[in-house]
Formats: sequence, structure tokens, C-alpha cells
Amino acid sequence: MNNKIFPQDKWKRLISDERDKVLNRKKFFEVAQPDSKETWADIGCGPGFFTLPLAERVKLVYAVDVSENMLHICKSRAEAEALQNIKFVKADSNSFNLPDEYFDRALLVTVFHEFDNPQAAVEQIRKILKSDGMAFIIDWKVIETEFGPPLNHRIPEEEIIRLFANGGFELAQKWSLYEFYYSLAFKKL
Repeated sequence: MNNKIFPQDKWKRLISDERDKVLNRKKFFEVAQPDSKETWADIGCGPGFFTLPLAERVKLVYAVDVSENMLHICKSRAEAEALQNIKFVKADSNSFNLPDEYFDRALLVTVFHEFDNPQAAVEQIRKILKSDGMAFIIDWKVIETEFGPPLNHRIPEEEIIRLFANGGFELAQKWSLYEFYYSLAFKKL
């Protein structure tokens, strides 16, 4: 990862009511239908905006981030809500540091555009998913907004679809859930 990473000192923005208005988690959970028997990886979890409500719906969540500070915040928030089915994993720029073929689902929310090598990230996602695994990508549309990363950091939806197709996935579903973000589901082949 590189200088495209969200500034850690602004983490409260990532769990704000305003963010939930534009990136409503319930909309995602309605279409993704997390199951109580599943193990998920929330890659780029930040302070746990999706991690914590996801943990209420599934067997186990691995909260993964390159930032120790974000993992600490996520863990503190999980402890405050008495959530005990979250494991916290420090990733680095070359690896998610997750077990192979272990996860039913992987979730990457507004993080894919931060990777230095998006194709290598797709390969890692494929490696950690079980044979019938799914990857969910929610990221920024390449449109002018008053917030979010610069346009030149955003990856067009079509490019994400191409990267995943090249990495051994098929597009399973795409939804129009949000005004500023695209939402895609990929099935591992």
C-alpha cells in the first residue's frame, strides 16, 4: 500500500452517522446475506465500520488492516460491544497474513483503490477463499464528490471486473446500492 491510505487521525469520519447515510451497511447485508455459519475476512477494516455489525451476523470475522492504530481502535470498539468473534490481523504491503482457503467470504470496502498492486491483491483474495468463496468489493465510483479520494486514485468498476476475471473469478452480481460507490460480488472459479 502507499500514500493513498486514509489518514488515521480522521478515523472517526469512518464510523460517523453521515457515512452510514451514504454507505448504509444494512443495504449491503440485505444483498450479501451473511450467514451465521460463515467466516469472513474484512480486509482494510479500519475502525470496524463493517466489521462490528458483520460480527453480529456471522460465526467469525478476521479484521485485517495495515495500521496497528486502526486495529487497536477496531478492537476497542468490539470489546465495548462485547463482540468476541473477531480476530485482528496486521497486514503488510505484500500480504494479508491470512490462512489459505479458509474464508467463505472476503469484504473490501473503500480500500481496493489503496493497493499498489491491485492484481496481486486479487491473487491474495483468491488464495484465502475456499473453493466456493465469494469476494465483495465496495469502492468509489470515478465521479466528482465533495469527499473521498482524488479521482486519479479511484479504480473504475470495469477495471475491477477485469482484474478479478484475470485473477480467477467471475462476476456473480453487481448492485446499485449507493450513489457514490459501486458494489460487486465475485465468485472464485
